[in-house]
Amino acid sequence: MSAVPPLSRLQKFGYSLGQFAWASKDVSFHYFLFFYYTQFQGLSPSLAGLAALLALVADGISDPIIGQVSDNWGRGRLGRRHPFMMLAILPYLVCLLAIFNPPDALAQGALFAWYLVFAILVRSFLTLFTVPHMALGAELADDYIERTRIATGRNIMGYIGGLLIQVAAWFVIIPAATSAGDAGDGYRQVGYMAAALALVGMLAAWFGTQGRIPYLRQISEDQQQRPWWHAFKDVLALFQVHSARIMLLGGFLLVLKVGLANTMLLHVNTFFWGLSSEQIGVFMLSVFLALFPAAWLATRGTAHYGKRNAMVTFVVAVALTHPLLVVAHLFGLTPPTGSLGLLMLVCLMVAINQSFSIAAINVTAAMLPDVADELELHTGRRQEGILNSGIMLSQKVMFGLGTFFAGLIIEYVGIAGITDIAEVTPEMFQRLGWVYGPGLSAISLAGAWVYTHYGLDRKRLETVQSQLQATRSSSGAIL
Repeated sequence: MSAVPPLSRLQKFGYSLGQFAWASKDVSFHYFLFFYYTQFQGLSPSLAGLAALLALVADGISDPIIGQVSDNWGRGRLGRRHPFMMLAILPYLVCLLAIFNPPDALAQGALFAWYLVFAILVRSFLTLFTVPHMALGAELADDYIERTRIATGRNIMGYIGGLLIQVAAWFVIIPAATSAGDAGDGYRQVGYMAAALALVGMLAAWFGTQGRIPYLRQISEDQQQRPWWHAFKDVLALFQVHSARIMLLGGFLLVLKVGLANTMLLHVNTFFWGLSSEQIGVFMLSVFLALFPAAWLATRGTAHYGKRNAMVTFVVAVALTHPLLVVAHLFGLTPPTGSLGLLMLVCLMVAINQSFSIAAINVTAAMLPDVADELELHTGRRQEGILNSGIMLSQKVMFGLGTFFAGLIIEYVGIAGITDIAEVTPEMFQRLGWVYGPGLSAISLAGAWVYTHYGLDRKRLETVQSQLQATRSSSGAIL
């Protein structure tokens, strides 16, 4: 086997831009689509939450199948990942535009069906791109720290892509539409911005990483013959590997919390903090302040303390910092609702909290290639796609549950259909704050406890990789 040249910065950058695709869906769905359908299209929050949950479950079914087919695809000069990435681009963009453009005057049932069908299609075509893209990232390096750098770079670009959408939406698109007398149209136009960003990122990742195809590990003939219907069997088999089991169980809780938080965020910003659209734009920009501290924390934390200890520390820090300002505002200890002083405090706390939160996400992504190595030791197969799809399946189901529960919480709070903070009663205010603050932090603490049981440290990984190298050398099955 010829020497593998080092991964260039340009290749890492091109690969990282592929995360724009994920950002285009995540930001537009979590921060704009749910609000657009419930507040401007008139869809019941419980029905919107149900549609989101069903779409995630349906999409999750396709995850293992795509992961399995991608893992076992051994034909053609484009390798295992690139054919599926290219196939996904056009249909994903079309469906993303469609969900933001429902026909006028649809009844509840028809509007629910439109939301549901296109949410399934958007997520499914994104999966066709993202599962191979994420699996490709797990193949690009073997080094413990380099894997953290690749995962961190990818996540940073995802956040930058999301922030580009947020900036355009809150400072240009929505204010312009509001001034024209149709704020709802601004939310619709966010879909066009998201699609344009996704197109750039997906093409950059596809073209930018083609040079690595000859150097990626080839799979055995036996693995190439493995049928697609073994996908769900292989996903269930992940629970037999300790490190994979901990990643899945910890992810269950953390993604449930994120699903709740993201779905409620626009309601919290509007009806709890009392922020205007421009102030919400500043709020979203404050996340940018967390990106580079998060990258530093993830890289330094894993290098000095290992991925498990870094992960637990970051998640506990998220849980402790998240509710501080919320509780202070509930007790009247902050500047007035909607004031500049309150906005500055909120942005400061967001920057601190998200530094730890994004660092935890970076470390989780860096754990995944290590787990893929341990998985190969158990199965004899390179299954980055199955591992990614299994994690994505669990995340989508839990995020869907979070979205569904958020819809129920919004109805419980009583703010469904409200468009002005003046309509928020003290009881609504209290309910929203206690659920969003301490309620969500309790879920984070439970996730941190699960990650304390992760045992794949640097020493264990070196042992795993040594055993794999010996196996590959003796069998010649995986080059």
